[in-house]
Amino acid sequence: MTSTDQNLLKSIAGEFKTEGEIISVRPFGNGHINDTFLIETAGEKPNYILQRKNHLIFKDVPAMMENIDRVCKHIESKLRKANDPLLGKKTIRQISTHDAKLYFKDEKGNFWTVMNFVANSKSVEMIEKPEMAEVAGIAFGRFQKQLADLPGGPLSETIKDFHNIYFRINNFEKAKASNPVGRLATVKAEVEEIESRMEKMKTLQKLADSGKLPIRVTHNDTKINNVLFDKDTDEILAVIDLDTVMPGLVHFDFGDAMRTAANTVEEDETDISKVKFNLEVFRYFTKGFLSETRDTLTPQEIELLPHSCQFMTYIMALRFLTDYIDGDTYYKIKHPEHNIERARNQIKLVQEMEKSEQKMKEVVNAAIKN
Repeated sequence: MTSTDQNLLKSIAGEFKTEGEIISVRPFGNGHINDTFLIETAGEKPNYILQRKNHLIFKDVPAMMENIDRVCKHIESKLRKANDPLLGKKTIRQISTHDAKLYFKDEKGNFWTVMNFVANSKSVEMIEKPEMAEVAGIAFGRFQKQLADLPGGPLSETIKDFHNIYFRINNFEKAKASNPVGRLATVKAEVEEIESRMEKMKTLQKLADSGKLPIRVTHNDTKINNVLFDKDTDEILAVIDLDTVMPGLVHFDFGDAMRTAANTVEEDETDISKVKFNLEVFRYFTKGFLSETRDTLTPQEIELLPHSCQFMTYIMALRFLTDYIDGDTYYKIKHPEHNIERARNQIKLVQEMEKSEQKMKEVVNAAIKN
């Protein structure tokens, strides 16, 4: 990083109400969407996280920051009422600018934000043993429980139709109709797999539209690396990366966690014979999740948790296949077949989940009773 870059970043950081003298601002973490920096301050003053938000993905950054601020303040109020001894470490705070905004917009139109840095904390990149899945389940379940009574009306929808199956099907049908790069004939088997499950995968949206499933606050990126732990004790501190917090079904968070954590291989794996559904990871995650949420969720929400795993995996298969037919216009790819390989991987995972469906229901029923 050049001294010019450093001075510019220090200047941007100076727009916010941080404590202490700013010593340096340096790149931090390995996120793919936003640009993230660590603000280091002099002496015993706290450090901070500076981010340049990707306004090409998040079209309304002010609304997104309002969502995040409401969620963080509500969780902090819950921790205060409980006299949590780790309040300082479990609290994520958005730092406002000197003119009381949650973001600074620079002359190029970039949006910058600052939050507190949680010292002596860590995250893990993957679930290495099933027992870790229980901890992840507790973390995301607690997040869901803490926000079940968020006041002030619904949050803003920061990415419109993110998990709306009708929207995704419509995009799929348009891609098939236009077939812009002539790939449709090469993916008949995958199209058939998608179309044969289409009606079943409308279940959650139909129930939500008819008011039979409650709209809750959902995180929408429930990977294990979005849980912050204490470095020394491994205690859960907070769920982080709140950019996609918005209204949704609890099934979006539960299902996506299992789509990523309970696949025995990465979604880029091309040998789909290796794609299996790890029922033990599901068992532990469900145990942790329901230990926090069983009194918050409705019986129908709980009953549909196994289906949510199929749904979230299906919707990703649908999106990868759509993008492949459409000529790879959305997802970053490393080679021309990347999207269809991802789609095949996710279709295989749906099939594996279907084989385990009865056992998954038994796991959920057992977790409710414990």
